[in-house]
Amino acid sequence: MPVTPCSFQGAEALTLENSLLKAVILPAHGGKVASMWYRPAQFELLFQNPKPAFQKARCGDDFSAFEACGFDEAFPCVDACTVSVGGREVAYPDHGELWSAAFAAHTEGEAVRLTFHSPLLGYQYEKRFSLDGSTLVCDYSIDNPTGSAIPALWVCHALVRAEPSMRICLPPEVETVQNTFSSDWLGEAKRLLPYPVAEGPRGRIRLDRMPADGQLKFYVHGKTAAGWCGYEYPAQGVRVLLRSDPHALPYLGFWATAGGYRGDVNCALEPANGYYDSIPNALEWNACPVLEPGGRWEFQLKFVFSGI
Repeated sequence: MPVTPCSFQGAEALTLENSLLKAVILPAHGGKVASMWYRPAQFELLFQNPKPAFQKARCGDDFSAFEACGFDEAFPCVDACTVSVGGREVAYPDHGELWSAAFAAHTEGEAVRLTFHSPLLGYQYEKRFSLDGSTLVCDYSIDNPTGSAIPALWVCHALVRAEPSMRICLPPEVETVQNTFSSDWLGEAKRLLPYPVAEGPRGRIRLDRMPADGQLKFYVHGKTAAGWCGYEYPAQGVRVLLRSDPHALPYLGFWATAGGYRGDVNCALEPANGYYDSIPNALEWNACPVLEPGGRWEFQLKFVFSGI
């Protein structure tokens, strides 16, 4: 079906849909995908805006004061940090520059292409969304027309609905994860933990399930080669896999809040190109990608829906 304009919680939106899947995109709010609706199970994957309407943010605004929901991308960082770019010190904003950006939208038959030129760093960011049966296909290109190398982390930021019975699906190769920030579930930051069962300050915890309360975040320790991760929702009979090129996105994080962050209840598997969340951390781990002058990054991410 052709792309159709609509309104979504007070925001101008574009809808992609077919007989299996419906996706709603908000160009003026970071090009966010606000909804992924899987028709066979009448199932919404994405965590929805807890506020009645979307607010318009500006670059550098406090991320926690706005709508942490839906699917967007954290670029060029997750954690706010100061980075040397072309001999000048640049303040990278919390959760990056994109979530607060207004994207230009272009409809291309049954696809949506969104573009943004960064006033902060000068890169050109493009993403294209299309449907292929029960799959949302997300194509990305990031160009650096400037004369300066840009240290940059790309992190998938897709907050999904969380349920006690859900299962977090990681490749069988994953045996060790690294705690990202200090928490009462996982202990001190940077601590290495066995997967899927670990011991923390509060005792035994299954890392392939939602925590009972609070919040946590970890990264799979080192690179992964499988190129997939996902969720299973037994109560709805739904499986959702995230598939990507492991050469482009070799790292993988997982975030969960069970009321610990603003009272929200959601989680997010986060394929990423670096390790982890801030440029200083990535430099410490020798895992900081750099978009060279005149360079381009191109990659694809897919959300694949099916029954269990």
